[in-house]
Amino acid sequence: MPQYYYNPFAEKSNEEERMRRNYEIQLRIRQEKKELRNISSGLGIAIIIYLIIQTAASVFVSKNPELYTLFKENAVFQYAFNVIFVSVLSVSVPFGLFALINKRKYRGPIFPSKPIKASKCLQWVCFGMGCCILANLVVTYIIAFFKTYLHLELTQGDTLEPTDIFSSIMYVISIAIIPAICEEFAMRCCSLQLLKNYGKGFAVCAVSVVFGLLHGNVIQFIFAFLVGLVLAYVTIKTDSIVPAILIHMFNNGMSAVQDIVKLYAGKDIAEDVLAVMFIAWVVAGVICAFWLAIKKEFKRTQGQELSLLSTGEKIGAFFFPGMIVPFFLLILLTAATVKRI
Repeated sequence: MPQYYYNPFAEKSNEEERMRRNYEIQLRIRQEKKELRNISSGLGIAIIIYLIIQTAASVFVSKNPELYTLFKENAVFQYAFNVIFVSVLSVSVPFGLFALINKRKYRGPIFPSKPIKASKCLQWVCFGMGCCILANLVVTYIIAFFKTYLHLELTQGDTLEPTDIFSSIMYVISIAIIPAICEEFAMRCCSLQLLKNYGKGFAVCAVSVVFGLLHGNVIQFIFAFLVGLVLAYVTIKTDSIVPAILIHMFNNGMSAVQDIVKLYAGKDIAEDVLAVMFIAWVVAGVICAFWLAIKKEFKRTQGQELSLLSTGEKIGAFFFPGMIVPFFLLILLTAATVKRI
């Protein structure tokens, strides 16, 4: 019969191994926190650059009487100005540079481009648009609450309405097509694909916060955050940027369609068309949501969690210090656009 003897050296060896592994885990956690703080700071700087470019462009135009008059009176010039200085220079450039600086940190392609069938793409677009309509209703009630009970209203810069066919085309391009492409490139490509390193759920929420901060006041932050959740979620589920661009484009395009119909058919018909679009998207969204659920498309995909950080650690590393200044600017901009009624 074999005999077993106590070996104190084996126990000591096991304890040393546990200590070594624990030290490596703690070291990796500290490294992840540092990396996430650096990423957050980079995104915060991109937001600040976005605001600086827009402010500088606005000041330049306002200081030049001829340009200011042209901006206020010529719709095509205003649309072109918004495309160049708001969508391209303010959004695409800062976040594109952010992606270029951090290109080695991406664990996959910056552009999620998995092939997707047209039918599946349509289902996700309808689902996303239905969610956007619901987000719009939520924000509408919040605005009504501010007006009714707090007697506060948010002021916004005037956007000229189209006056002819050419300006109508430019209007659609400037309000729907170009912003959808540029903002999805910045948010769901450059930002989301890097934040995915720390978990998909965290990435969806974090990039939606960044998307909200780009919109300049608390009410628009809420709407952009809710829509951002939808766009990021759809991108994660499809691993393609195409559905998010289409959802973004259709969502922005509804107001463009309303203004164009108003130009050619009158205000009453334009409001009826908008109502029909709202109802159609909600119905289509509900149907597609049921269909996607039946097909188990909402089922959470099992994957290896690469990050060792807890949810609280991720939130702390992401918000402090990188998002402090952008949130402070959001409060200042909100205060500057609120008026008592």
